[in-house]
Amino acid sequence: STPAPAPTPAATPAAVETNTTPSPAPAPASGVAAPTAARGSGYSGQVAALNVRSEADAIVKRLSAKGYAAYVHSPPGAANVFRVRVGGYKTRREADAVAAKLQKEEQFKPWVTR
Repeated sequence: STPAPAPTPAATPAAVETNTTPSPAPAPASGVAAPTAARGSGYSGQVAALNVRSEADAIVKRLSAKGYAAYVHSPPGAANVFRVRVGGYKTRREADAVAAKLQKEEQFKPWVTR
């Protein structure tokens, strides 16, 4: 008798490449300058520093809904520090204009940082 043919290994499905690029921020509301540099570079206005991530996320969500390029920055080595920032602007002038708007319309007292 002849031996049965060895089973062939199942074909491995091709690796699926996932897009890890974050989706673009929504279009800014009228009067809100759009950031022109990537987050973490350029100038940003810091509006809060909190020790509870969910509170920082809530502020980011509210500002993002109004067209601001808001994000949470957690500095390396600083556990439980969540800085809410708006920006990534190429010039300090752009960041200052958005900071003034945030102070007037959102009652924050932001300061511009790099």
